[in-house]
Amino acid sequence: MAQEEGGSLSEARARVGALHGITDLAQKLLFYDRWALDYDQDVAALQYRAPRLAVDCLMQALPGPPNAALILDVACGTGLVAAETLVAELVPAQAPLWVPSSRVI
Repeated sequence: MAQEEGGSLSEARARVGALHGITDLAQKLLFYDRWALDYDQDVAALQYRAPRLAVDCLMQALPGPPNAALILDVACGTGLVAAETLVAELVPAQAPLWVPSSRVI
């Protein structure tokens, strides 16, 4: 599934559409394994905002200054939430999508 640098929005939409059509868990996990190398580029092309929104919501719910709490992100994927704040990542599987990224936090 590796795409050229700066993959297109239509390719990203096609991958997400294909993923939504998969109902078998094993097939869905396999899809994510294969998508791992392109995942960050695709969500950037789609202007995926869920990680930022999740952090904003969490920061409003926690007392004290932002980033004062240590947050553990289980099943952190490529680390998109961690890139938004100080988050410790826990990796439950070996697939590339589930490996903590080398993001500087």
